[in-house]
Amino acid sequence: MPPQPKVALVHDDFCQAGGAESLFGTIASMFPKAPIYTSLVDWNKLPSSIEKARVKTSFLQKIPFAKYLYKVLLPLYPFAFESFDFSKYDLVLSSTTRFANSIITKPKTIHICYINSTPRFLWDENVKSHYLPKPFIFLFSPVFSWLKRWDRTASARVDHYIANSQNVADRVKKYYGRQSGVIYPFADINFFNIPKIHNWKLKSQKYYLIVSRLVKWKKIEIAIGACTALGKNLIIVGDGPDKSRLESISRTEKAGVEFVGKVTREKLRELYQNSRALIVTQEEDFGIASVEAQACGVPVIAYDSGGLKEIVTDKTGILFADQSAESLKDAISAHLGVKWERSACRKNSLRFSRAAFEKSIKKTVFDYASKSPGP
Repeated sequence: MPPQPKVALVHDDFCQAGGAESLFGTIASMFPKAPIYTSLVDWNKLPSSIEKARVKTSFLQKIPFAKYLYKVLLPLYPFAFESFDFSKYDLVLSSTTRFANSIITKPKTIHICYINSTPRFLWDENVKSHYLPKPFIFLFSPVFSWLKRWDRTASARVDHYIANSQNVADRVKKYYGRQSGVIYPFADINFFNIPKIHNWKLKSQKYYLIVSRLVKWKKIEIAIGACTALGKNLIIVGDGPDKSRLESISRTEKAGVEFVGKVTREKLRELYQNSRALIVTQEEDFGIASVEAQACGVPVIAYDSGGLKEIVTDKTGILFADQSAESLKDAISAHLGVKWERSACRKNSLRFSRAAFEKSIKKTVFDYASKSPGP
């Protein structure tokens, strides 16, 4: 490898403004001269830290209304990523939850993939059932089968995997037969912090908090059921296609549930700081919200699965075994019997700083690069 390798970056797409996109924005800032290849962009969803001039899109960008139809265009993604030419680069760093790891590089080019998740809609039947409407799933069944085989084959093109948690590393091993290093994502632990003065009007509501995209597979209804049964207030931050169903459930159960939709970062921090605990009802690949809550000195009550087991300790929260309202209800009751130390929650969150992430990414990427034989 040359002393200053020529680097390119790759990301799945910019059709949603989520945690993976925010994290990629940080990776992009670490390699400011590297062009960014992606399948498709909704320019309103591109992280503000990324200059538009750096972004190179695939042929999918030319399809009318593609940014709204990106799920229906699923069969075209393999061709989109395979169409890029990386022959002039020494190193390519991809970031993926779906297909960016499938790019084709020549033997002299090192491909390192930071993987946030294997494609859930291919490898998790519960997620697949909520990814597309049922008629589409039936029609797309042969496509899903083909994509699953293709995804496993394409995964072998990566020279080195870096997983965002041991949870994801285990799935990479299970589905792809590949080993991964682990580098945890980061939360903005400087912004999310323990308040000097509480919002006592808000705190007096004694509410539990959910911060999530509202999709069916996350089973947020079990939190509504558990809080209703215990007579506890619940505030839900986020939006998504399952919102109307969840609102209907809360009205039917006459629950003390407030849907506040998307909020500013300042409002989100205030909601964390004054809550009794953050509730997580789904399996998370990692779980940034859980880190943010702990950074604010707040414990976490989470489903005992996935990346949350790597984030929550017995001093900073409770994990419940079954994805059910009854199991969550028991966990909330247990939470009420513990005197939680805000300082312990805050201390645990410090493991997931931006400085630690950037240091680990740079060291790992260039360690891999220096050990590769080159052309």
